[in-house]
Amino acid sequence: MRREPMKQTDDLSKTWRYAFCLLVPILLFGLTAAIGSEEPQGEKAAAPVEVRLSEYAIEMPQTLVAGPTTFLVRNEGKKIHSFKIQGPGVDELLAKPVPPQANGTLQVTLQPGEYKVYCPVGSHELKGMTRKLLVTAKQGG
Repeated sequence: MRREPMKQTDDLSKTWRYAFCLLVPILLFGLTAAIGSEEPQGEKAAAPVEVRLSEYAIEMPQTLVAGPTTFLVRNEGKKIHSFKIQGPGVDELLAKPVPPQANGTLQVTLQPGEYKVYCPVGSHELKGMTRKLLVTAKQGG
């Protein structure tokens, strides 16, 4: 009769050991993933810069801070448009033109200085789809 309670205790002990052996690796993996996903403060990318294109107009900030930048380009017009930026160390164009009501992205690393931003499609630049962008130095950098 004494063997019966001992068997329950032994089964419970095996269950806890089994659970422990499963949970510890999962917990360690989760911690490793969380620690590895943190970005160093100095390298943290800025929020995407929204750029709105429409017939012969570009709406976007006039000034940005230097560093890695992602332009989120939205074509709110009825014609195909694109986005090109030229300035200190940068001469970049969207990979492909943006159809009406569609989006595109362009990633660049901006240096302090003045940039030209325009739509290189047809005569759109001559019709007013151009503007200047001022890029300032990072604070404390």
